[in-house]
Amino acid sequence: MEQYNIKQEKYSFYKEYINLMRPKQYIKNLFVLSAIVFSGNIIHINLFYKSMIAFICFCLISSAVYILNDIVDIEKDKCHPKKCKRPLASGAIKKEKAVILGVVLVIASISLSLLVNLKLTAVIILYLLNNILYSFKLKNIVLLDVCSIAIGFILRILAGSVSVGVQLSNWIILCTFFLSLFLGLGKRKKEINTLKSSAGDHRKILKDYNEEIIDQMITVVQSCTIVCYALYSTSSIDNPNMIFTTIFVIYGIFRYSYIINISDEGNPTDVVLNDTSLKIDVLLWVVTCVIILLF
Repeated sequence: MEQYNIKQEKYSFYKEYINLMRPKQYIKNLFVLSAIVFSGNIIHINLFYKSMIAFICFCLISSAVYILNDIVDIEKDKCHPKKCKRPLASGAIKKEKAVILGVVLVIASISLSLLVNLKLTAVIILYLLNNILYSFKLKNIVLLDVCSIAIGFILRILAGSVSVGVQLSNWIILCTFFLSLFLGLGKRKKEINTLKSSAGDHRKILKDYNEEIIDQMITVVQSCTIVCYALYSTSSIDNPNMIFTTIFVIYGIFRYSYIINISDEGNPTDVVLNDTSLKIDVLLWVVTCVIILLF
């Protein structure tokens, strides 16, 4: 029985560190692979290998960023109904140990990126700097908070681009920017709905937003996302059938809007992972894109 309890304690210990790194959020780093998919080079083993290294680098650096965010927001997270259960806010992991882990992850990400090229290393560093600015300053400035998040997604697709040496369509870059704005604003809206009058106590910036303003901005960026993707899908002479993938993009955007308006879930990652229809839609979009671009 004693050995069983020791094993349980070890399991709980490692589980808290894994939770601190937030591996569920790695789904966002799939944007890194967009360059190799949309360039049609996914069957080239050497380029695919470089893309996967870039993906791993972003998983490591994004975990370091989440740790930094949790360190900065410990007291605020204690006031949140869900975030209070995070390892740092709950006291399961000490701040000093979290700092050490974060530094190790940053060093590992930058070192690994050097195996690909210096351009990828530069993008990783820019991503880190952007998130340091976000954690300490930009997250408290209205509109710049969601713009900083959107820049993070742009840097993800840029990392994929420089790692394989291909240039992505400007329409895809704009589509990514508007899509990430859409997701970020949707998350802000849900935070206001969930926290009500205490929203400002958890996140200072929420005092500067209201549902009416957010709904107006969501309508704009939602439309821009669809238009930019439609323009991308019709701009390629070599792959005219990409127009058919627009169906999945429109459905996905509408489905996400529907979910954040009728459910308690607002985190983009959790919405995608928990909604069967969205998962099927994303899978069909990926498969369709690969088939069209390759064959």
